[in-house]
Amino acid sequence: MIGEVKQGSFLVSINEKGTIDSLRNAILSSKVEGTTTIISIVREGTQVKEGDLLVELDSSALVEKETQQRIAVTQAQAALAQAQEDYAIQKTQNDSDIAAAELKLRLAELDLKKFQEGEYLQQQNELTGLVTLARENVTRAKDSEAFVKRLARKGYRSQNDVEAERIAVTKAEIDFKVASEKLRVLEEFNYTRNLEELKANAEEYRRELERTRRKASSALLQKKALLDSKELTDEVETNKHKRLKMQIENCKIFAPQDGQVVYANTRDGRPDQSVLIEEGASVRERQAIINLPDFDAMKVNARIHESRISLIKPGQEVRIRVDAYASEVFEGTVDGVSSVPLSNSFGRTDVKEYEAVIRFRGTGEQVNKLRPGLTAGIEVIVDRRDDVLQAPVQSIVTIGKEHHAFVIEGSRGVRKPITIGQTNDRVVEVISGLKAGDQVVMNPRSQFAKEVGELEALWAKQQAQLPDRGPESTGIPPVAPQAGPAKPAAPPMGEGDPRPKQGMDGAPPRGPRLSFKEQDKDGDGKLSPAEVSGPLADNFAQVDADHDGFISEPEMQAMILRFRRGGGPPQ
Repeated sequence: MIGEVKQGSFLVSINEKGTIDSLRNAILSSKVEGTTTIISIVREGTQVKEGDLLVELDSSALVEKETQQRIAVTQAQAALAQAQEDYAIQKTQNDSDIAAAELKLRLAELDLKKFQEGEYLQQQNELTGLVTLARENVTRAKDSEAFVKRLARKGYRSQNDVEAERIAVTKAEIDFKVASEKLRVLEEFNYTRNLEELKANAEEYRRELERTRRKASSALLQKKALLDSKELTDEVETNKHKRLKMQIENCKIFAPQDGQVVYANTRDGRPDQSVLIEEGASVRERQAIINLPDFDAMKVNARIHESRISLIKPGQEVRIRVDAYASEVFEGTVDGVSSVPLSNSFGRTDVKEYEAVIRFRGTGEQVNKLRPGLTAGIEVIVDRRDDVLQAPVQSIVTIGKEHHAFVIEGSRGVRKPITIGQTNDRVVEVISGLKAGDQVVMNPRSQFAKEVGELEALWAKQQAQLPDRGPESTGIPPVAPQAGPAKPAAPPMGEGDPRPKQGMDGAPPRGPRLSFKEQDKDGDGKLSPAEVSGPLADNFAQVDADHDGFISEPEMQAMILRFRRGGGPPQ
């Protein structure tokens, strides 16, 4: 089969698969705490209107809890009312106790002032008057006694009259002494005692007033703390009751917009195809149950291998082919690329893939007929250039970092080394070595197997003779040697090698060329990430020595040679 080298428009693109979804999706999730069961759900694919009941979750346990919680709320409200009443009573009692203590203090201070400024002066004046009067009485009695004695000497008064006057003088003197003593006792003893007693009473009532105020404050604080506790309890119980009522309301999920019901069946990479959303299924809090997509704005969610993610940029043109509408080509643009890899797929824990979102550019009926979940193939236009010399991909043979093509000259094919640039799934850019109009052999490995085999053997021999310089020489990181005696390096193992052969995984013997051809499903002479599996897929980036996003047969042979030299498979 012959191909032609042409000069023309050159398109670099990336082809991947993806799943169609809506850009604006109303996601209906369970808002019920914990896990509950779907009692009823509308059939998938049903067209619904805003406000329609879509899902009903089991609320029996919540209804029972709500009844018990209502009792708890009633009890909390009663306790709160009692605490409020106790607080009000305590405030009134405090006012009464403080007022009584203040009255006692005022009366004691008044008694002290009355004694100092009234009673004592009154008593002192009375006793002073009595002393003065008694002194005058003594003087009068003595004068009367002297007068009577003179009269008695003259015979005008009897001796009895004299004796009576003497007795009167004695009585007056006694009265004077009694009054003087009372005044002394008042001034020297009673005044000091009563004054100290009244001062002490006033001070004691002042202290009693302070104690009363402190006791009142402490009692009021206790009542306030109890009131705050009851208020908090009432708030907690009420909020819990409201939350339970809200949970019961959340058991019925209504449509927030018009749309078509799509079950949110997330399989988490599991290989089984069992339905996760159905009547009787258990759903957890925040688990998506139904999607109501907006069919006017659709997208494709595609997974891009890490070896190609650097080529994807927002805004790039995308051609989209939907499996359900194979005859139509949709237009789109790259809307965004994730900055972190997606969760690993089932069974592929070491594969790194990034999500790219492709937005459909079409509107109207063309986009409205698309449905979430449909499979679509995307072709991202990475680069588009005019007047580029290009050759069919199947015509290029890659050996190490060298590229060759077989050009028809006369009746035979002549091998020519070439330099290539960018490539896509169909053609490769030719920088030098070929010219427009050259006829090149397609799949030259099948028609010139001997010559290609000799080139590969020569390259493999050169690689085997190179010193082990680490990652720079082969692109494969060094591995610690196995314990035990060193083994001599084996020569390259070709298809005609009679020695027993064993694969890297211990499988029955297979030559490298046979294994390469088995995995090269599209026959383009190189392996893409989608074509390889096993250890080769696990170490794709390390085996790809020239970092062109593909593994050539010489690169695969270099990996096998390194394994034979005792380094083990790439890690």
